[in-house]
Amino acid sequence: MKLKIKKVNLDMDYTAIRAKCKKTSDFSDPILNELMYYAAQRNKVNQHFDLLAKKHKSIFGRLDQSNQGLFKSQYIIHEIFKKEGLIHKYLNHSAVKSMPQEDYTYLEKQAQMPWRFTYWFFRSSPAPDFFESVDIFTGEEFLLFSPGVSLTLIDSEVATFGGLISSDGSCYQTFGPLTGFRSFQADDIFFYGGELDPLVESIDNLLALIQKDLFSFLLLSVFSAIPMVKHERHEILHVISGIEFTDFDMLLWEKDFRVEYSDEVFKMSLKELDGFPHFCCVYWSEAKEELTLSAMTDFGYDALLNSLKKLGIQVPSEPDIRLHLSMQTAIEDILGNQVDLLPYEKLFQSGSDENVKSPEMDALNDFLNLLVPAVNSKKEVDLDLMISETGADPQAARAIYKDLMKKLKK
Repeated sequence: MKLKIKKVNLDMDYTAIRAKCKKTSDFSDPILNELMYYAAQRNKVNQHFDLLAKKHKSIFGRLDQSNQGLFKSQYIIHEIFKKEGLIHKYLNHSAVKSMPQEDYTYLEKQAQMPWRFTYWFFRSSPAPDFFESVDIFTGEEFLLFSPGVSLTLIDSEVATFGGLISSDGSCYQTFGPLTGFRSFQADDIFFYGGELDPLVESIDNLLALIQKDLFSFLLLSVFSAIPMVKHERHEILHVISGIEFTDFDMLLWEKDFRVEYSDEVFKMSLKELDGFPHFCCVYWSEAKEELTLSAMTDFGYDALLNSLKKLGIQVPSEPDIRLHLSMQTAIEDILGNQVDLLPYEKLFQSGSDENVKSPEMDALNDFLNLLVPAVNSKKEVDLDLMISETGADPQAARAIYKDLMKKLKK
């Protein structure tokens, strides 16, 4: 997913901004607490949250009670201050109008600057606890003051941050839990949105869904500590694209690819990179007249692009799907169904052993599916037993477990 960064002027007096941020927090905390109780009584927002938490108890219940309470507060405040949120009604209520003028003025100002739950990465830290941040979906660059980010980064490698942010006019701050995702990136979250709602086909669709159904995105925090799965220098993930293609000539593929055929579908496996961890292959459907490119590493996907270019086939360099194994695990746990990324592969799994889906990848996925719930439930983890039961590569499995525990011990 390509990102167009919209830069802003960040040449500022950070000492003055820090003082202003602290003053705003100290002033607003009691107001926000009062407003949360008001929303709970007036609109039963807390009850709605409790129903969602009960519905997703198998996932949300993996968090301890204190964290569940923090996410509940974040959810309620989001409902109040999001775009077209409850604050616009509350400003006309007598109970809110009777608040001290300074408090009411603060709420009026916040109503004009909607809070939003967003995902970002940071480009640099111009001063302690300040971060030049970039919204991973809109490309907006904003200055964030967050001691929480500083603490998270002390011993964690974070790919993407997620949280509820608001602005006082000069700087953004977070409210509630701050989640540092070890492996989720923009493409992962976009794909998750599409699994939640098939109508999500654009960034605007996704942002609207996050605002409408925040709880589903809060569930992703349960999986935040899963690190990127790597084999040597290669990150392992699904990289997939599809294009319309009518001019298929099997003979052109036979030099660099191993060609197979089953039920009106050709599978071309790149000879040099068809095994673990790259699994580079291309499918062509006679009925649909489409090519599907698939690789399990970025290196492998680039190799496919170069091989197809030699055949005179142009494919966009940016894939349609770039999905980390951690997000695949999250989706399958949360939604309770398998993510079927390569439906054509089923046609080639009944032959010889070399055509069966990688046992290494299956084993790693099975290992993750056992490890994450066990760690989140705070049960004692028998790592050797999990490795034995799943057949996962011991070195890769232990590296994943080590990274995961390092994050959780923060």
